Amino acid sequence: MPLQTASVLSGATITPSGGTALAFTGAGIRNNTHPLFVAADADLRTRRTMMCTVKDPKVSASAPNGYTQARSSVTFKSPLSLDNGSITVNTVRVEVSYDVETSAAELAELKVIGAQILTDSDFDALFQSQSLA
Repeated sequence: MPLQTASVLSGATITPSGGTALAFTGAGIRNNTHPLFVAADADLRTRRTMMCTVKDPKVSASAPNGYTQARSSVTFKSPLSLDNGSITVNTVRVEVSYDVETSAAELAELKVIGAQILTDSDFDALFQSQSLA
C-alpha cells in the first residue's frame, strides 16, 4: 500500500507473539550509553549488538519550555556474512524524542505508533524497496 494512504491505530496495543527469546548481555554503561550483545553469537564478526543511548534534557532559552527534548535511542546491528566472504551490517535505529512535559500516556502512544511504523505493511515498500510513493 502506498505511503500516501498509510494508516496506524491510535490507542493500539503492540504485543509480539511467537518466536524465540533473543537474550542480550550488557557490556557496562558509559557516557549515557549501554552497549548490549547476544552472548550466544560465538563469532565476534557476526555477533548481533544493541546500543541503547539517552540524552537528558538541558536548559535552553530557545526551546519552547526552556529545556531541550529528552531523547532515547536504540540501534540494533545484525552482521551478515555474504556469499563472497564479506560481512555487511544490517541496522535498525529507533529514536524517541519528547518534551519533559509529555505525559506517560502520550509517550506510550508515541512508542506504539513507532512500533506500527516498523511493522505495518503500509510501510513495507518504504523499507523493502526504498519507495516513497
